Amino acid sequence: MDYLFGAATNLLADYYHLPLSMGAFATGAKEPGWQSAIDNTMSALMAVSTGADMLLGAGLLHGSRIFAYDMLLMDVEIWEMLRSTFRGIGIDENTLALDVIRDVGPGGNYLEHSHTLRNMRNLWQPSLMDRRPYQAWLEKRDGPRDWALEKARLILNTHHPEPLEMKTRVELDKIIQKCEMDWI
Repeated sequence: MDYLFGAATNLLADYYHLPLSMGAFATGAKEPGWQSAIDNTMSALMAVSTGADMLLGAGLLHGSRIFAYDMLLMDVEIWEMLRSTFRGIGIDENTLALDVIRDVGPGGNYLEHSHTLRNMRNLWQPSLMDRRPYQAWLEKRDGPRDWALEKARLILNTHHPEPLEMKTRVELDKIIQKCEMDWI
């Protein structure tokens, strides 16, 4: 029911031309798992389907009290799945590929055609969904949460963001100082 109230809130905000930061991804679950996946998928689905201005809560658990890197990456996967779904299927000359169908003809091999090679990776593919054969899973007995943790560790160990430009840093320092002065 919370999902419906979130959607209704967003529709009301749109009606009154108010921006809304819609809570999505902030599950009540205490750890990543079935409950967090359902909560975060449903809340994000409602936010996306009603056109929320901004989503928040990715990576948060236990009512926003716990932040988990693995949950953050799983939430990213949920977001990418929803974004891809809501984009729909593009229909244009390239995606219809009528010229390719004529070139290849009945019984031909599309896998060898240059159009297929150029376009085969345009379809979004999940990176954390387990689509392996059962025997492959049985050998490792790992899954999405393990892969998300591994990916998070890799990012934390190897990502080195560019520093902010000096002008931006100076402006942010001014804002922080003003806030600190107002706080006192």
